[in-house]
Amino acid sequence: MATTVNSDLIIYNDLAQTAFLERRQDNLEVFNQASNGAIVLDNVFIEGDLRKRAFYQISGSIEHRDVNSTDKVTGKKIGAGESVDVKAPWKYGPYEITEESFKRRGRDVSEFSELVGTDAADASLEGYIKYSLAALRAAIGANTDMMVTANIATDGKKTLTKGLRKYGDKFNRVNLFVMHSTTYFDIVDQAIDNKVYEEAGVVIYGGQPGTLGKPVLVTDTAPVDAIFGLVPGAITITESQEPHFRSYEINDQENLGVGYRGEGVVNVGVLGYSWDESKGTNPDLTKLGTAGNWKKHFTSNKLTAGVMIKLKHEASLNLSVDKTTATANNSDAVTISLDYSKDNQPVQGGNVEWSSTGGKLSKAATKTDAKGKSSVKLTASTAGQLTVTATVDGEMRTTESITFS
Repeated sequence: MATTVNSDLIIYNDLAQTAFLERRQDNLEVFNQASNGAIVLDNVFIEGDLRKRAFYQISGSIEHRDVNSTDKVTGKKIGAGESVDVKAPWKYGPYEITEESFKRRGRDVSEFSELVGTDAADASLEGYIKYSLAALRAAIGANTDMMVTANIATDGKKTLTKGLRKYGDKFNRVNLFVMHSTTYFDIVDQAIDNKVYEEAGVVIYGGQPGTLGKPVLVTDTAPVDAIFGLVPGAITITESQEPHFRSYEINDQENLGVGYRGEGVVNVGVLGYSWDESKGTNPDLTKLGTAGNWKKHFTSNKLTAGVMIKLKHEASLNLSVDKTTATANNSDAVTISLDYSKDNQPVQGGNVEWSSTGGKLSKAATKTDAKGKSSVKLTASTAGQLTVTATVDGEMRTTESITFS
């Protein structure tokens, strides 16, 4: 008696690979153009765990020469430095599906290969952007000379000029801002609010609105509390090994199926900064984003990847009580409620520390919920006037006096 096998199931390795490569080529062309050359996605085969390159450090300048002197001059040394990129391995899938699920819909299983091939290209590109932003935040964040703080609500367009000031007369080297969509719309809203003149829907702004005429890469993979001002070649993500994808038959389950998985490697390099070899190799996203894992090797900050603008937000912290008098019997409780928001948006997960001048609190520490709220209860066994203080992110609020009798 013949054994039923998955002989009629065709695995489309070539089709999946083709779908991936076609989508990847489109993504690379669009992205490299959209990033204005600040974030470079490339394909070069690189051996080993690290890519090391040596360079000269001169930083010379001209000096006055005395035409009437015969004094000897002292030679000056030319220094050398080393740039180190690091390999970061990644995987995709595996994803599995039964052949039956396609047959029931009157579809060919080849559709699965096309779907996952295209999705793998999009997923890997998104991953590369995450690698880029993590490395940029870690590298620039460890260089305090290239960090500034700003508040969009109060600083307006000066939020961006604060960052550009770090480059002095080289400010035009910054050719791209990278920010979260929330930050981008905050900047646009602020520009609209500060219009100088409006008549019949025609708006005239005091200067260039928005982003000072510089292109912006808006991505929700960017940190919501930071803006990057990047120069050309600020970060390079290099596919240093050919990505490999494999479709495979699944014959040991109740229904015949097909699976798909992939893997690859990229080298991550930040302009002016090197990966610290002592931190190991094959880093994941967390290690790439750890500040101490990158070190500056360029002498001049103006030659490095860019500037990071740390955003401060207007915090609103309100404390209220449900009553101001209670019985001192250890059971009549007063509820103290906290509302925590930033820029009119509730803050979830805020750490709240509670303290009181007496009595007993139900909790010493809480977290704010999805609505930015948190609460505790206060009881007392002896008469007197008490207050409760809540501390969140260094901000303190104290209730009015609560009388226990």
